[in-house]
Amino acid sequence: MDWILYAVLSTLFLGVAMSLYKIPSFKNYSSHVSTIWTNAFSFIFVVTALLIFDYKLLIGLKDISWYAFLWGALFATTMVLQKKLLHDVDTASAYSITSSVGSLITVLIGVKILAEQISIIQALGIIIVLLAVFIYTRKSSPLTLTKRTVWFCLGIVGVSTASKYVQKLGAITDSVSQFMLWQFIGATLFALLVAYIFEKDKFSDVINYKRYFKGSALISFFLVSGAYFILKALSLGPLSGVYAIHPAYTFIAGILGYIFFGEQFTKKKVILALASVLGIILLRVG
Repeated sequence: MDWILYAVLSTLFLGVAMSLYKIPSFKNYSSHVSTIWTNAFSFIFVVTALLIFDYKLLIGLKDISWYAFLWGALFATTMVLQKKLLHDVDTASAYSITSSVGSLITVLIGVKILAEQISIIQALGIIIVLLAVFIYTRKSSPLTLTKRTVWFCLGIVGVSTASKYVQKLGAITDSVSQFMLWQFIGATLFALLVAYIFEKDKFSDVINYKRYFKGSALISFFLVSGAYFILKALSLGPLSGVYAIHPAYTFIAGILGYIFFGEQFTKKKVILALASVLGIILLRVG
């Protein structure tokens, strides 16, 4: 199967997962505890899928995938930096910058470090997708640029970009099953650490799994599916191309947010979503 199709499927599933992230906030649940259970249920889904489709694979997964475990640590570190940034600015106003710059750096890593070949048409497609996502996520609220804010933004860009590079290395080095199993183990353990640091007073709520079961399990299903497809895309295609398409999940989340949560979805956003589709088509034909 074409890596672009895998990347698009990943974008669709992750977009659904991201839209469902609103469930904890709607029910006033702890975002940290919800993150722990989302990753824990994701691990359970991976094990269950292996038991159903090929239980023999579990025997070979006892060896730790250090790339996957490192991804979990980087994922948790990004969470820490984002929570710290939240104390100073509206993170929504910073997201468009950190996400777009991070995606651009990832593309450059693919081209310069991994020596990936991109045609002029594909480069145009990448620019269209990233620009559409940037405009879509850009907020009108001002971003206060203090020394502290700049350092946190740089940290988020650096760590999140590193996690994408590590994910690419894991996708071509480890099996998809091995990486997925250990990435969710690592993410769960580091999410526990983050929750203990930032919400020590609510940490005891971790054992109240029944409260988080429905939302976390639902998010996990789409998260695991998206993770599978993005690893397949990375194992077959270029890092630069996969992570040019990946940010388009924000459009999927926006559309579903409009349908299920009554969020605003303007004509401008529809045009930007269609522009991102055009960019993906250019990546395909290029």
